Amino acid sequence: MAEVLDEIDRVAPAELIPYSNNAKEHPEEQVKKIASSIKNYGWDQPIVVDGENEIIKGHGRLQAAELLGLDEVPVIKRADLTDAEAKASRIADNKTAESAWIDDVLETEIDILAQEDEIEMDSLGFDDDEIDDLLNQSEEEVQELNEEPLSDKALEDISILNLYAGIGGNRKLWGDEPDVTAVEYNETIAEAYGDHYPDDTVVVDDAHGYLLEHFDEFDFICTSPPCPTHSKMRKNFSVPNGAEVVYPDMKLYEEILLLEGYFEGDWVVENVEPWYDPLIEPQHSDRHMFWSNFDIPEMDSIERNAVLTAEEFDAKAHEKSFGYDLSDYSFSSDYPKEKVLKNMVHPEVGKAILESALSE
Repeated sequence: MAEVLDEIDRVAPAELIPYSNNAKEHPEEQVKKIASSIKNYGWDQPIVVDGENEIIKGHGRLQAAELLGLDEVPVIKRADLTDAEAKASRIADNKTAESAWIDDVLETEIDILAQEDEIEMDSLGFDDDEIDDLLNQSEEEVQELNEEPLSDKALEDISILNLYAGIGGNRKLWGDEPDVTAVEYNETIAEAYGDHYPDDTVVVDDAHGYLLEHFDEFDFICTSPPCPTHSKMRKNFSVPNGAEVVYPDMKLYEEILLLEGYFEGDWVVENVEPWYDPLIEPQHSDRHMFWSNFDIPEMDSIERNAVLTAEEFDAKAHEKSFGYDLSDYSFSSDYPKEKVLKNMVHPEVGKAILESALSE
């Protein structure tokens, strides 16, 4: 069994000696990416040196430490290796790190990170063009939404409760026929919703409390309670990097059970894929989870986000793509326009769900 080395020293970067014949290049751009990763996520891979402090593994990490101006770096000393073994280990380390990405899995992970809005995308080591390609959302692909809204006369008889409504992305393709009541606690967001859907009833209130008091007044209920506390990204990335540990918000399951047990119409609850095994079995569609009393359609072909670029969210392109104009609203610093747009449900998702409910 191979020996596990866990004795780590802290050494000043100036005491380490780069190997003069190192066969692996570390261009300036790569060193900046390594430095960004260390800065954002911490140092969890020590530099390996021989008995004379000559580097075996970690030349790029040393250069990144120098770029960051660090006083100390973690080091594992391998005085037990012969010169030949050190050379072989150096080459093997670089060669065995080479492997291909599983493209669809990588695209999914990048897409989730972009939606979470908690990770700097340029800290992942990909350049801007690579991120754009992975998100399948280059600026040349910006197109206005051309999907036709629902136009069924039967919708005239349907009353809909749209909870946690945001600016109404899910509602955009429901057409003008249904009687929609939207509940949104943020006054500015609620104002924007009302301006874009003047025929809807907009209620500024806590959606969770409103549901309990008014659920039996509607034919169809669509709700998407807050998801960050259930998110894999918060659990696996944000908390390890300083975010507070909090209880998962059980409003999600309270709403599922209320609707399942007491509501007689059609209903759907939407949320993210959680970091734990769901407490109530959901339906799955396009990396999201749905709890409902009707079949949720497969929506993998719908591009959930509009326009994302590596450096920043392109709010203007997103607005244009989905037919919104939020230029006249004063959003707060803790809930800026970019976050409002990112959290918007794709209109085609909202349309597909309502169509499925009507077909039951």
